[in-house]
Amino acid sequence: MKKIICILAAAICLSGCIGKFEEYNRNPYQPTTVPVRDLLSSMFNVYASPQQNECQFNNCMWACYSGQITAPHNWGKGTATFAYFNAEESWNQSTTNTFFTKIYSNYFIIKESTKEEGIIYAIAQLTRIFAMQEVASLQGPIPYTKVRAGDIYVEYDDEETVWKAMFEDLDGVIRTLEDAGSGVNDDLNEIDQIYGGDCRRWLKFANTLKLRMAMRISGIAPEYARTKAEEAVTSGVLSGIDDSAYDTTNSGQTNNGYKIVDGWGELKANACLVSYMNGYADPRRAAYFTEADESLGGGYIGVRSGTNEPPVPADYNGYSSFRIARVANKGLKDAGANPMPIMYASEAWFLRAEGALRGWDMGGTARELYEEGIRKSFEEFDVAGADEYMADSEKRPGNHTDPKSSIDSYTNQSTVTIAWNDDDTFQTNLERIITQKWIANLLNPLEGWSDFRRTGYPKIFPPVKSASQDGCGLQRQMRRLHFPESEYNGNRANTEAACAFLPGGQDSDNADLWWALKSNGQY
Repeated sequence: MKKIICILAAAICLSGCIGKFEEYNRNPYQPTTVPVRDLLSSMFNVYASPQQNECQFNNCMWACYSGQITAPHNWGKGTATFAYFNAEESWNQSTTNTFFTKIYSNYFIIKESTKEEGIIYAIAQLTRIFAMQEVASLQGPIPYTKVRAGDIYVEYDDEETVWKAMFEDLDGVIRTLEDAGSGVNDDLNEIDQIYGGDCRRWLKFANTLKLRMAMRISGIAPEYARTKAEEAVTSGVLSGIDDSAYDTTNSGQTNNGYKIVDGWGELKANACLVSYMNGYADPRRAAYFTEADESLGGGYIGVRSGTNEPPVPADYNGYSSFRIARVANKGLKDAGANPMPIMYASEAWFLRAEGALRGWDMGGTARELYEEGIRKSFEEFDVAGADEYMADSEKRPGNHTDPKSSIDSYTNQSTVTIAWNDDDTFQTNLERIITQKWIANLLNPLEGWSDFRRTGYPKIFPPVKSASQDGCGLQRQMRRLHFPESEYNGNRANTEAACAFLPGGQDSDNADLWWALKSNGQY
């Protein structure tokens, strides 16, 4: 992060994004005329990472930990990949470094230029929070409250401090959006590939992010989390599928990173997700996945992440891929944009269902909210049969039978059914909510991995073997990404000091994050 923040001190080289930057701004810390809309536009790329290489690192590589996505390649590195809990350092630091660069190279210019007022600043702050809560969910402690334009050696915040600071900043964003009311902001509309400048939908997005963040810390700070969650629901979260957030960027070959990575043969449906949906005979499979080749037996067959032999793409030709990487969602202003999902309305309903299960005021019962989450997911993908699906009390998650390698097959450890049952235990209904939320959250890998770490659900398939240097075992699996090597190289004292914020004072991939500590009792 030091090397990233150095970009600020080195006059913020943005020539790749804004060709005439020098004409607008001679001093990045005392801007005169700044194209803040253009600066915000480049920040938006953190939401979905539409560029193919960034998509691969930010959405497909460590995404194997979510049980949704498999990267069927070892790139000549054997087991030195994420799939075996042993990624090489250039991969480990990619997401963190990319997000810090994308955010802070522009954020402080916008902050200074707008005097921290107005919609453009609010959305810049929201984008910063979105990116930083992702980084905090990946590695834990991060520099946040002490980051300033021009600062080079930046101290880290402990996790409780950074999460509460992000909530405070997010509350400021929400107040600005509430004051803006409904309607389209003309300045924002010109560069907004997500909501077209619609402040009311941005408000719902911000509140749903707040609800997501509250649920993330619910196990370690339950009362604080409850307050923030109830505030979010009162202000208004995503509801209908028109509220769902997609990145509709359409810029030639970089319009959909998933589509391009899939074309390389380096993206497949994870056997875990496919097996759950096969067991449930889930009608959404045809909308989510391609069918496997008849030579493999047809149907839907995913690829296990962390196969016995390090994979190459040719090994998995004919296994199921993702359809969402190839088709445009209905109703978007640019039907040819191949939109990439950022946040579905269904997630808000499942988050509210979990809150209600915990006794929070979420505007409905856990059952009502859970079932509406399923309905919204079916509606999102234009699939019929939601009511029949949610009434099924018999079907259970399926097993994975690999048609080429029996050693890569796996017996599903989950037996949770779909239909709600008020008489079931808290843990059973929690698994039910988390499992259906995970299925609905297609191509949103961080939420699945985070839920697994904080609750133990869904019961994600482990790799066949672990090559972890930090003791990550097959049961608990990978717990975090360690601090980037770039930080040790340029910000060593602060990085080493931040290790004290982790269990045992060790920068280990096997260390539980602050909000995941409550999950220990389930392993």
